Amino acid sequence: MEMTLERRDVNGIEGFVHGAQKVVKAVSNILPFPISLSDTNGCIIGSTDPSRIGKQHEPSGEVLTKNTLLSFDEDKIKGMPNVHPGIAAPLKLNQQTVGVLGIIGPPEEVKPYAMLIKQYVEMTWHETFHRQLKELESKTLETFMQYILLNETTSQVKLEEYCRMFGISLNAERFCIVIHIGDSLISNIQQTIPIDQLKMRLLDCTRKAYQCGDDTICSFLNTEKIILLKKIDSEMTYWEALEAFTFQSEKLLEMFDVYHVTDASIAAGSLAQTLSNVNESYQEAEALRQFGQRWNPARKIYTYHNWDMVKELLRFQLPASFHEKVQFRLKHLFNDERFPELAKSFIAYCENNMTISQAANDLFIHRNTLIYRLQKINTLTSLNTGSFDDCVVLYLILKNAIPE
Repeated sequence: MEMTLERRDVNGIEGFVHGAQKVVKAVSNILPFPISLSDTNGCIIGSTDPSRIGKQHEPSGEVLTKNTLLSFDEDKIKGMPNVHPGIAAPLKLNQQTVGVLGIIGPPEEVKPYAMLIKQYVEMTWHETFHRQLKELESKTLETFMQYILLNETTSQVKLEEYCRMFGISLNAERFCIVIHIGDSLISNIQQTIPIDQLKMRLLDCTRKAYQCGDDTICSFLNTEKIILLKKIDSEMTYWEALEAFTFQSEKLLEMFDVYHVTDASIAAGSLAQTLSNVNESYQEAEALRQFGQRWNPARKIYTYHNWDMVKELLRFQLPASFHEKVQFRLKHLFNDERFPELAKSFIAYCENNMTISQAANDLFIHRNTLIYRLQKINTLTSLNTGSFDDCVVLYLILKNAIPE
């Protein structure tokens, strides 16, 4: 996915101005001569000698007019303030003249290296320009992601404008994957790799792990979260994506380890019909991730496609008012002085498939002791612990009532 419109902030001559001093610093250490860079108005915007920045450079106008390399010896520069002998050459990018390169030194010594230095500076600036463009696209995409995910309502006009800009479909079905990396970016500040490059590499890892196509949206939401909005063509491909989700997420965590991102957690949301309501998929994925981190932080990967997760979530789906009513009905059990022991025994009984001998072994008690406790529960609750339906009701209530 590439941004195709509104490249105003880093574009042509303006981008040259923004990156000039960075280019000078990048190339000065390996060049045998001092250099300067002037814009198309003849103003020095980058120089080995920073005191020259902001001053006019008269020869630049002649170089731009003639659009060719020119020599300036001591005689030629007499009377020209802020000008040193050397060679001046037009700098080009994408067939556009963006400024003038000045190579300072005796012209006869400088000239043999002039074209090589010019090409090297153009190549370095070209890399700087595209790096700036990538950073702009990344920041714009982050802004877009924040707009569609963190606002309850969005403007259709604004959504369409963003989609045109990034060349993506507004009405395609997508589901959200939330990847929480904690403070990994902040803790990696002291590492040798710059933060912007680290972010790009983590995004590349994410796209690779989930086998993303051109219409997939992948971006940081903030310093702690990466968001992937994956396009889905049909219900079958959504099913297949969820089937592959855990394996792909495990591979992503392995790739993240290379960059010392070791505390990530990942969750997938439901399918959204358009970008207009994809925030619902995001909210669902984030809620699922937060629940998963409380329930089983070691798991790290959470999805409704996992039955263990669904079973654990189920008991939290009943409203608090329902629990209050049922607990009132079970007050004799809750008020019994041996309630903790009875509840623990019953939960173990249920989690061992209502098999008394297995549950007794897990509890390290005699099976007759467990039978006695279950019979006491029957008496206190009027439920039948031999009935699957009755056990489901009591299990859900007790699991919620007893701290883990």
